[in-house]
Amino acid sequence: MYIFTNLALKLLPLYLNIILGYIAGKKLEANRDTITKIMFYMINPLIILNGVLHTKIDAELLTLPLLTFLLSSIICVIFYRISRRIWDDSSKNIMAFSAGSGNTGYFGIPLAMMIFDPQTQGVYILAILGLSLYENSLGYYISAKGIYTPKECFAKLLTLPTIYAFLLGLLLNYLAIPVPEVFRDFMGHIKGVYAVLGMMIIGIGLAGLTNFKLDMKFLGMTFLAKFLVWPALILLAIEIDSRFFGFYDHNVHQSLILLSIVPLAVNTVVMASLMKSEPEKIAATVLISTIFALFYIPFMTSLFLS
Repeated sequence: MYIFTNLALKLLPLYLNIILGYIAGKKLEANRDTITKIMFYMINPLIILNGVLHTKIDAELLTLPLLTFLLSSIICVIFYRISRRIWDDSSKNIMAFSAGSGNTGYFGIPLAMMIFDPQTQGVYILAILGLSLYENSLGYYISAKGIYTPKECFAKLLTLPTIYAFLLGLLLNYLAIPVPEVFRDFMGHIKGVYAVLGMMIIGIGLAGLTNFKLDMKFLGMTFLAKFLVWPALILLAIEIDSRFFGFYDHNVHQSLILLSIVPLAVNTVVMASLMKSEPEKIAATVLISTIFALFYIPFMTSLFLS
């Protein structure tokens, strides 16, 4: 009970940032696109670079993005096949995209910085890189199926600044180049910016809603994927690894559990807007999942994270 209450209280500031974002969107007409570009092209790469720089990396850890990419892709394909039996419009594509992703960045990274030590934070960042690759490759192709070709999706993947930040971090880490103290201080500020702006983006997006539209089938399917299938598969993988292989250590297991219990990705709303696939319905689903996570994450953490 103490762990549940303690983490729930730690999560409250993140939700207050969502409220601030909503107020900024409604009263100040804050531009979500501008903030998103700043996060995508400047803040995110710095967070990835810093995480990789301060992580002790071995061959096992380098397979972690591949593992999470494969899990995301498998879940996406499974739910795409199921969704085709339920919807005959683009809802099935957005559903499949959301099933394989999660708010591992804007929500998960600030949470990881709250509860993990620096090494485990770096491991978590390595793990979510696989989801980023999924979102911008198979996930992007599935959600935009019939609009973009695999070649165009691959070209988009090559424009991801986080990939180059990751590779640069690996190189500097391998060469054991010392990190200047001024960069450490600078990253302390950047982490704060990431935690605040990342959650405010959710609020600003909600402020742009013209009406609240709820699809119970879509809500049920996304909750099944994100809050049941994801943690079940991750816990199964951890159990198999612990009993038979011992390939990953405790830090990796902890990072994977956190990755599996975050709410739906904000990018789902962005993708729905681009594809003109009822973004109000998607935004309402993301909002409900984010509220649900306020109770779900402390509960799951008290059970499976130490």
